[in-house]
Amino acid sequence: MIRFAFYPVLFLYPAVLFATWLISRGPGRTRGGAVFTGPFGGTPVSPSGGFFTRFLPWTGLLFLFIALARPQTGFERLPDSGEGVDIVLALDVSTSMLAEDYRPNRLEAAKDAALDFIADRPNDRIGLVLYAAEPITICPPTFDHETLKRFVRNAELGFLTDGTAIGSGLATAARGLGSSSTDRRVIVLLSDGVETAGVVDPITVARAVNTLHGDSIAVYTVAMGRDNSGYEVDRQTLADIASLNNGRLFNVYSGEDLEEVYAEIDELEASVLPDSGLFVYRDHYLGWLIAGLILLSLGEFFRWRVFRITGGGN
Repeated sequence: MIRFAFYPVLFLYPAVLFATWLISRGPGRTRGGAVFTGPFGGTPVSPSGGFFTRFLPWTGLLFLFIALARPQTGFERLPDSGEGVDIVLALDVSTSMLAEDYRPNRLEAAKDAALDFIADRPNDRIGLVLYAAEPITICPPTFDHETLKRFVRNAELGFLTDGTAIGSGLATAARGLGSSSTDRRVIVLLSDGVETAGVVDPITVARAVNTLHGDSIAVYTVAMGRDNSGYEVDRQTLADIASLNNGRLFNVYSGEDLEEVYAEIDELEASVLPDSGLFVYRDHYLGWLIAGLILLSLGEFFRWRVFRITGGGN
């Protein structure tokens, strides 16, 4: 990526050219013998030396204007460890996630919404935890969102013991953010059931997360499922988990609701980094400056030579 830090300076060059042309055609200027030589004007020069005495100084002046405009090349960099927001998505993969009260089922609807959420946060580290009766970290917070998306698409039921361990899923997600050095860390915990397999009560885990991390971690819980679906959803526990950790509970009853929830979380935890990315720029004005000074010096030298040869010094 190439840019000029002070590009308006470049508009001065044609202005100087035009002003010089006007002066050269003004009263007192002759068309036959002496000609105006640009930036070193004031000394009459024979037209026989015009190429070097006019082209070199004007080219040198152009290079100086380019140097003043500060040409830069830039390359995109990843945020430093203390920049951006680190996020962990904790997704319930118990058998109830196959319920078809969402299209095509709860799991697929949750995965689609998560993929959209990841796509909307290109400058944040995002990780993935899956949990049923036990949790597993599928991907720690990463900038490699393409790999993360593959993990989300491939999330399936069956490789974890069936059940629902909300507290264990929360603890694993919080552990994944333990080494993060960002000022803001977020857990999005999605569940469609009640605690059936956890070793530690979810509220106890939530209190421990708050004690260890304080306000640096926000936990947003998502209660998925309709009341008439045949599966119970412990909305109160999910609400308490969020309340203890600077977040809130979202109740969702359709795939559209789920997408809106992720969009709202995206707004609540707005990235502090620009969507266009972070760029590091390097200046390249020095070469233009040196070249401009050399050309100006050569132009003055040739003008002095022509001045002497044509007898201007007598």
